Amino acid sequence: MRNNNKNLILSALFAALIVVGTYIKIPTPLVPLTLQTFFAVLSGLVLGKKFGAVSVCVYIAAGLAGLPVFTGSIFSPTFGYIIGFVFGSYVAGYIAEKFKPCYLTWTFGALAAMVVIYVIGIPYYYFLSKWYLGNELGAKTLLLYFVLMPMPGDIVKSLAAGLVVQRLAKFFPNDFSWRR
Repeated sequence: MRNNNKNLILSALFAALIVVGTYIKIPTPLVPLTLQTFFAVLSGLVLGKKFGAVSVCVYIAAGLAGLPVFTGSIFSPTFGYIIGFVFGSYVAGYIAEKFKPCYLTWTFGALAAMVVIYVIGIPYYYFLSKWYLGNELGAKTLLLYFVLMPMPGDIVKSLAAGLVVQRLAKFFPNDFSWRR
């Protein structure tokens, strides 16, 4: 029971970190990097598949309830990426739980989560842009602006997530023992 309470508290903490990450923008040419995806993926790596996904669901619920935690609504083309955070966090947590706890596992989990976020976010963006907003996007535009441009930043965030989890595992070995 105590461990479950701890996981719920950590889920709430990660939901808050995802909110904070929304507002931390690193300017890069054309597509600014936010730490929103970093914390969403990190939640799965640290908390595991179940509580990582719970933390993202808390973040989404707060936004849908009207709190200013993300811009737009479910009718915003970028909301598909936010939906992707739930599944990305789950995949990152699944990989972290299933395989040997090490930097490569955590980095691979983060990269796999990013792929899941793209796979959900890009089609959502395309269909909402086309059918709801009436903006036709071509395949080249989607590939350039929504895959190639943010990809280097997402790779760096995945590498950083692996490092963060590696450091956390050294400082809190008992909290990561469920993966062994």
